[in-house]
Amino acid sequence: MRIQKLVIYGFGQHEDIQIDLEDGINVFFGLNEAGKTTIQQFILSVLFGFPLRNQGLLRYEPKGGGRHGGQVHILHPEFGKVIVERIKGKSAGEVTVYFENGTRGDEETLKKVLYRYDRASFESIFSFTILQLQNFDKMTEEELSRTLLASGTTGVDAMNKLEQRASKEMNSLFKKSGKNPEMNIKIEEIRALEQTLKDSRSQIDQYEPSILRISEIEQELKRINEEESELKIQNEQFAKYRQVKPLIEQQQELKAKLSNLSQNSFPKEGIRRFEGLKDRVQELTIQITQLKQNIQQSKGQAFEKDPNEHIKQLESTLAKETEWHHLKLRKQQLANERDQATRDMEQQMRLIGIKDKEHFSQVVTMDVSLQKEEHFQNIVNDLSQVDESIRYENQGLSRLQSELEESNRNLAELKEEAPTNEEIELASKKSVLINQLAELKALQHVSQASEASSNKSNIPFMVSGLILLTSIIGAALIGNWLIAGFGLVLTGLILFLLMKGNSSTPQAKKTDYHEDITNMEQELAKAEQMANKVMNFNGKQKQLLDQHVEKEHVRAKLSENLNRLTQKKLEANQHLNEFLMAYGFDGLTQTQLFTELFKRIRLIQELHQTIAQKSSEHQEVIEEIHHQIAMMIELTGETLHENNAYHRLREITSEWKNRQNKQVFAEEKTTEWNQQLSEKQKLLEVQTNEIDALWVEAAVSDEAAFYEADAAYQTKQALQQELNAIEMQLHSIGEVVLPQLSEEEQNSHLENVDDRLASLEKMRHELLDERAMLKQQTNSLLSDEHYGNVLQQFEQKKTELAELAHKWAVNKAVMEAIKQTMDNLKEKRLPFVLEKSQQFFTHLTGNRYEALEVNEEGIFEAVNAQGIRFRIAELSQATKEQAYISLRFALAESLIETVPLPVIMDDPFVHFDQYRVNQMVQLMTNLESNHQFLYFTCHEEMKSIWPNAHVIDVAALQKERSVPSI
Repeated sequence: MRIQKLVIYGFGQHEDIQIDLEDGINVFFGLNEAGKTTIQQFILSVLFGFPLRNQGLLRYEPKGGGRHGGQVHILHPEFGKVIVERIKGKSAGEVTVYFENGTRGDEETLKKVLYRYDRASFESIFSFTILQLQNFDKMTEEELSRTLLASGTTGVDAMNKLEQRASKEMNSLFKKSGKNPEMNIKIEEIRALEQTLKDSRSQIDQYEPSILRISEIEQELKRINEEESELKIQNEQFAKYRQVKPLIEQQQELKAKLSNLSQNSFPKEGIRRFEGLKDRVQELTIQITQLKQNIQQSKGQAFEKDPNEHIKQLESTLAKETEWHHLKLRKQQLANERDQATRDMEQQMRLIGIKDKEHFSQVVTMDVSLQKEEHFQNIVNDLSQVDESIRYENQGLSRLQSELEESNRNLAELKEEAPTNEEIELASKKSVLINQLAELKALQHVSQASEASSNKSNIPFMVSGLILLTSIIGAALIGNWLIAGFGLVLTGLILFLLMKGNSSTPQAKKTDYHEDITNMEQELAKAEQMANKVMNFNGKQKQLLDQHVEKEHVRAKLSENLNRLTQKKLEANQHLNEFLMAYGFDGLTQTQLFTELFKRIRLIQELHQTIAQKSSEHQEVIEEIHHQIAMMIELTGETLHENNAYHRLREITSEWKNRQNKQVFAEEKTTEWNQQLSEKQKLLEVQTNEIDALWVEAAVSDEAAFYEADAAYQTKQALQQELNAIEMQLHSIGEVVLPQLSEEEQNSHLENVDDRLASLEKMRHELLDERAMLKQQTNSLLSDEHYGNVLQQFEQKKTELAELAHKWAVNKAVMEAIKQTMDNLKEKRLPFVLEKSQQFFTHLTGNRYEALEVNEEGIFEAVNAQGIRFRIAELSQATKEQAYISLRFALAESLIETVPLPVIMDDPFVHFDQYRVNQMVQLMTNLESNHQFLYFTCHEEMKSIWPNAHVIDVAALQKERSVPSI
């Protein structure tokens, strides 16, 4: 199965991007915070679902909002092209699987596409990160071996976790010498309950004596109750008499007081009503007095004259305030413009160097017409052209001077390289050596020909032809045809001698010229080398001398042109100075300033006219302002200043308007006050009549008598209520039999009865306490289920102990089953994975370790080339990681036919040296034909370490945002 494309709608910091992947190795490169882990989690989330809230994993909600999720395009060996789309929905997201035939599927279909693998199973085989590798240095030897074993066999990781959980539960249930495990606690509780049951059985024997004593107490209490009832009846009679006696005396006293009071009636709530009317009358009296005073004061506040006309004049003047401010603004603006023009003109005067007023007058009246400027510009242009020509000639002269200096240096350097006299003499011997070499070779050929056959008559001709050909070639090489003539003569001579030798001495002795020819050839090679050197030196020297003479001629011509242009420039400068002196200027040496001079003079003339115009307008505005101030002074009668004239005018207008408003308001208030005064007077009359009615009802004539009548009536009402209460008490007590005893005898009898009642009460309490204690003891033995509860708890604890023992036994059985399963995995599946991992491990470690095995204790061991075994904990961090990666790759290789899922790696090589990294790269390159690798890294050198890898720059993805729709 291959992932062909990733389409991210919104996932973490990534939004609306598309990533195309290829078979083999795909490298995701990006610096920290670029979003590499986000892409890795996107692949896992779309394929296996968004993490649930309680899993503690990030869901990577889109930072910019929008759709959460995306698509993973897959090329499946069974289903063909498949698109897995997952977006935000239920807890794990809503997934849709699109097939190339147009059908769709759901979560169950996706499980078939992913070979029924969930996220945990996938991450245990096909996905690993640097964080998993970094934890190796914190693991024990057993944990390391289990981790490696889990990486080499599918399902072992889950069984390891189950075994650890079972072992943990067993330890939490029972330990031989432990105190906190549950079974140890239950055993101690059962022992304590056994002792409690023994104590409860000893208390049951005390039941019968307690029952007999309770019966005796019941009889004694009955007797005390009867005696107490008789004494209480006697006490009640004495108590009623003592209670009634003061009530009767008080009743008689109250009746006597009521007979002395004569006030039989009084208005209901009379005092409250009277005081309320009294307060209202006083308030009305004050209000009437105040209204009269206000009316009197308003009559004295009338205006002396009607201010309407004066206010209209003030408002008319105020309406011109905008015009006034415009005048002031115009005044300031004109002054500023005049001052600015003056400053600008003074600046221009300083720039062009005006010396005094006379010079200024001359400049102001100067003719700066276009005709003058054109004439002036022609002169300046001529001068500029002369300057440009002089600059060009100077540059050429300077460049030519540099070339002459370079030519002199080259000649000097060439002279240092000149051949010596010995080398020249050796080069001159070249032609002689060529002839001598040709002669020796001819003699060698003649000698060989004589020895081979004396009957061959054409040998002299061949030798002569060879000598003649050699002479011609030598003459052509050195360019001297005299050698060819010499060769021709030599050829004839040799031919004559050979012919003579063949006829006279056919048995001549053989001569060997080979060594002489070799020495001659070496000497000729040196002579040719020296001849070439001499010829090159002469050619270079002639070329440099010719160039030097030509440049000297050009320099003389340039100097002549430069003198002519300099004279022309002096004449043009003199003409310009005469032109400028006529207008009072001197000292200008730069022609580019002459054009600027005309501009400055024109600007000064314009500014001079502007200053005159602004000064005239400014004076007119000042006169208009003074005129308006005079009108305002006449209207207000006050001395006004220009800066606050209208401000004071507004204040005066406001004062006149306020006085006018006060007059209108006073008239309105006077009318209102007169109306209120009439109403208050009528209301005062009504309140006074009500007070008189209260006095008539109370039968009094003044306020003091009214209060006295209220006090007398309240006293009589209180006495009557008290008398009624006493009579009700007497009625509730009922009939009382008056005792025949004297007061002292009554008191003595009451004291005896009280003492006896107290004695009986004390006896009752003692008996009740004893009875309660005995009943509690008997009830605790009969009704209290303590013994039964303890017995029940004892049986329950035994049952709980049995259940815990069963759990312990189950966990023990699980551990034995896991152990047996692990042994089976080691015997059946693990060998193939170990064999493959050994190959990978040997390759990654550069053949330093030849084997990776599991010993009888279940501990991984690495065997080096010498046969020495190293336990996994003894290896370095990088070597441990290489063993782990080897097992992972071997397991993925073993599943290639059944579960061909891609391998996801997050920078797992950080602890490797360069050699081990290269070994890993080579291993992945060998495996990329069967597996698709997604490698995430922040190290830039990893981008180019695989020659054929597909590199994705994560930082550049946001610049290529484009998400197609299905």
